[in-house]
Amino acid sequence: MQMNRRKFLCGSLGASLLTLGCSSSNTATKLLSSSTSTNNTSSYGLVEGQAIPLNFNENPLGLAPKAQQAITQALPQAWRYPDKARSDLMAALSQSLTLSKSQLIYGNGSSEVLKMALDALAQTNSQLVMPDPSYGVIIDYAMARGIPVVKVKLDGQWQTDLAKMQAKVAAHKGPSIVYLCNPNNPTGILLPQSPLNQWLDKASSQLSFIIDEAYVEYVAQPGFVSATARVQRGQRGQSNIVVCRTFSKIYALAGLRVGYGVAHPTLIKAMQAQASIDNANLLGCVAATASLASPDWLKLSLESNHQAKELVYQQLNELGLEYLPSDANFIFHSVKGDSQQYMERMEQAGILVGRPFNHGEGWNRLSIGTPAQMLYFCKTLAKFRQLGWV
Repeated sequence: MQMNRRKFLCGSLGASLLTLGCSSSNTATKLLSSSTSTNNTSSYGLVEGQAIPLNFNENPLGLAPKAQQAITQALPQAWRYPDKARSDLMAALSQSLTLSKSQLIYGNGSSEVLKMALDALAQTNSQLVMPDPSYGVIIDYAMARGIPVVKVKLDGQWQTDLAKMQAKVAAHKGPSIVYLCNPNNPTGILLPQSPLNQWLDKASSQLSFIIDEAYVEYVAQPGFVSATARVQRGQRGQSNIVVCRTFSKIYALAGLRVGYGVAHPTLIKAMQAQASIDNANLLGCVAATASLASPDWLKLSLESNHQAKELVYQQLNELGLEYLPSDANFIFHSVKGDSQQYMERMEQAGILVGRPFNHGEGWNRLSIGTPAQMLYFCKTLAKFRQLGWV
């Protein structure tokens, strides 16, 4: 059924934002309540001279109101060390995920958790096996330690090729660390659950897994099971699996650097030995704790993301541009042309889109903004078609 775009922008979602206590200056409120009746960019709630950032997979609605309030209240205490704020956050996470505190570790964003996990799991003659393309920061960490990186190209359906990755592990005479992003970045595709479970069952002292679930909150498929379930068994849980999570995506705390890891208590201790001293941010911790207590904002963010994605899907279908249905807050789609030139033309039109990825020539990763922002993107993409650019 075709969506009434104007009705959505000016209707339930915009009203929900106002009900949740957004100030009149909140960008998300302005965007979602904007008129779309004219061709002027201001009618989409866009700010003159500022490009729409659709390149870093951020939550365009911003922080939950409770998180903003928590930051304001904590600011006078920012001169103090963050120990209590971090402890409160870890307690909230423990309750939310049904895990003990000994199964959790704080990180300065999930990027630090990835580093701690790699450092703790690394052994003599270790190799890192990972899909390509995927989130690549762990490559730098591996190279810094002298760990060889084995990249396995995604299959013809853009799915992580678990069979070929297993073959690379089997061929290596030594320990292997497997990195998997689920759903994968930049494709937004979930790993096949059954083959993944079968391989995770084989985790051992010679085979370890780092599972990156940065976008897990966006997953809506009923058959999905987080790898955290393998850790919830307590001392009986698997001891060679680390699950990395972040507050940078759906919780919109990218600038405050809050992440966490989930693992067996023994592995958590090994990771803690690799952590920076006082790596927590007091304001980030209180904002994250307040975010966990904001289910309405989480629901609204999911609704906004879903509606905005549907607008883009509809436009891509109309233009006949191939795309991958996404379980995240971005869409990987074809552009039928030079990827770099497409990025530059979009920037000239006031939109920042994703960077090129290995094996992704002719494709682009598009972060999902507000519905109003995506309407402007769709309008721009249609104009590109008229010009013969896509």
